[in-house]
Amino acid sequence: MINDLFINTILLIAITFIGGHILKEIPKIMVSTLYGRILLGLCGGLMGILLMIYAIEVNGTTTILDLRVFAIMIVSYIGGIVPTIVSGIIIGGYRTVKYGINISSIAAIIQIILYIIFFHIVDIKIKSECKKWVTKTLISLIILIPTFYYLLRNLGNAEIICFGLSLLIIFTSIVEYLLLNYVHKSNELYRVYKKESTKDFLTGLYNTRQFDKILNLAFERVLMNKEKLSCLMIDIDHFKKVNDTYGHATGDRVLKELAYVLRKNCREFDIVGRVGGEEFCILLLDCPKEQTFEIALRINDAVEKHKYTIGQNKFINITVSIGVAMYPDETLNLHSIKETADMDLYKAKQNGRNRVYHRGICISCPL
Repeated sequence: MINDLFINTILLIAITFIGGHILKEIPKIMVSTLYGRILLGLCGGLMGILLMIYAIEVNGTTTILDLRVFAIMIVSYIGGIVPTIVSGIIIGGYRTVKYGINISSIAAIIQIILYIIFFHIVDIKIKSECKKWVTKTLISLIILIPTFYYLLRNLGNAEIICFGLSLLIIFTSIVEYLLLNYVHKSNELYRVYKKESTKDFLTGLYNTRQFDKILNLAFERVLMNKEKLSCLMIDIDHFKKVNDTYGHATGDRVLKELAYVLRKNCREFDIVGRVGGEEFCILLLDCPKEQTFEIALRINDAVEKHKYTIGQNKFINITVSIGVAMYPDETLNLHSIKETADMDLYKAKQNGRNRVYHRGICISCPL
């Protein structure tokens, strides 16, 4: 009988691996929302039902043996009280509907209520995740084993069954905790690598590869919806001098602060990328001509006025040159919009720097 319960353990391990694989694609912030916690609780409830489907019915009793407690422990470990309550309601409801109302089902519901209460107390009182898991395992044993012994007291081998179940719960608890830790660390590394593959490590802006992907998606959107698209190519003036004078660490700080200035002076939904050492590109989505010029001039002015930290109470100022291209107002070839903006950037650099150029004309120079 106890050997058959190993099926529950193997099932639990398989569900943990599959669930972990699914969770790595879901943003962490989603799990922390009420909707995410309820969804997690539903998954925990379904896990508990699956474990009960493969439960062992003890002959001559209405008692079933399974590891459904781990479904509640796992959602408690991941999401706290809300998913624990949701999964507990689902598991208790299924137990009652499937096997009817009897002393065993009443005992099962009482167990679930006690799990929810004590697991929540543990989450509040204990900070260490390892200590939380160990404490919840001990609570599970304290609640489960006396209850099972009472329900199986008329069987000659009740002590053996309860002892074997205790050992199985301890073994499964150790394996499951190690597995959850492994899945958690693997998912964290995956999210870090995924983020680093799309974001520039220094500025947090989109890197060249991801920016080009977004640019192609923007092309599709513009053509499909007949929208406008503007592109700003931006380059820091004399940035080599900053690195040579103050060092590369200071240069990195300047790049980070410039990224902040660029984001601050764009619209929330515009796309900002670092496409070279000191070169940046901004896509202004469905942006009219007048607003494009307004944003480009605002960026040019804000960069010049911002004080860039180079040490304690020490600051420098920098300037940028900007090339502007717009589709379809000025550029009919959508797919060359970035190159067109780059040509105007080159003209801005040639003709004095710290200025905005569009179609070979300086739009930031005084008349």
